[in-house]
Amino acid sequence: MSSKVAPGMEISFYIQFSPEAKVDYSYDLNIVTEREKFVVPIRAVGCKAVLDFPDVLDFERVPVKYKVQKPVVIANIGEKVAKWHIALPSACFTANKTEGILEVGKSEQLVFSFTPQEARNYEEYLTLSYDNLEAEVMIRGESYEAEVYLSQQVLTMKPTYVGLTYYDFVELINNSRVPVEFSWRTSKSEKDEREKKEQLIQKLETDEAANKLILEEAQFEESVEGSLDSSDSYDEDERAKMRERGAKKRQDVVTRTYGSLKATLAQDALPFRDESGTFKIEPLTGTIYPKSKVVVAVSFSPEFATDTTLEAFCNVTCTEKRLHLQLYGKGLGPEANISPLSLIHISEPTRPLYISYAVFCLKKKKKKK
Repeated sequence: MSSKVAPGMEISFYIQFSPEAKVDYSYDLNIVTEREKFVVPIRAVGCKAVLDFPDVLDFERVPVKYKVQKPVVIANIGEKVAKWHIALPSACFTANKTEGILEVGKSEQLVFSFTPQEARNYEEYLTLSYDNLEAEVMIRGESYEAEVYLSQQVLTMKPTYVGLTYYDFVELINNSRVPVEFSWRTSKSEKDEREKKEQLIQKLETDEAANKLILEEAQFEESVEGSLDSSDSYDEDERAKMRERGAKKRQDVVTRTYGSLKATLAQDALPFRDESGTFKIEPLTGTIYPKSKVVVAVSFSPEFATDTTLEAFCNVTCTEKRLHLQLYGKGLGPEANISPLSLIHISEPTRPLYISYAVFCLKKKKKKK
């Protein structure tokens, strides 16, 4: 189809659309002039997918570090199968499912979770995408610190003799209306734990590289010795290949071993642990039910006659900062008093013999008042 238009004038074209089915149609209309060429896209939308989803997800008031869940129903009320995807704004909000396919007239239940890490207001937006469309949905909640505390923050143990054990107790009290999970840790915060793990992983990587270097040097020495002892080039090639395969196996063993150690360390919660074994806390983890308390036993077993101090931190689900407990203990050594000894006269023997002397330590009893 062609036509002409005078300068300063315009011309109109009528486009007739006769769909044969209720589906989407797409066509690109090419228009060519003497100087240029351009495309006019023509689109016709047939069936549309329409999802029914709440406008706002409100978790209301939630204790810090406490996980709450909210079920939500998503339904396809349109005329087309819908493939949907949900993008959550932060790690505090999670869902059991973030994408799926819904047939026409079908629905599905999703479970959203909110685990705040700070005591503040949260007001963010998630993105729901389907059928080349996007919708933003507000998701919000308010976090606060619950009344969970230790009965005392400083625990001074009774002076204890070396080799003996003294027990004392501290109470962990939960005055909130939700169950509380607790665990005793060595580090003051999660940031310190991450830094400690990074240091340990870095040390493992250094040891792994050192072991691999030792294996490479050993392989090089074996290849040099084998080349000096061998006169047949064919045998030397075979032995070199065998040495390479053996070295590769040893390298793989080292890689798997250190990889397993790093994976275990990454999952380790780094619970409270006194390397010297002087202080112990039991139980290390547990649950405190609402309006109740848990008695925690602390044992002190000194190894030396000296003063000992140590810090322990309790990670509680309803408090932003970890609860601090300062431990003090004093080890006692043996105590003895030496009383003055009377001199015993030993006469000189008539014959040259060996003489044995005996010294007795007598402890003087204290007089009763």
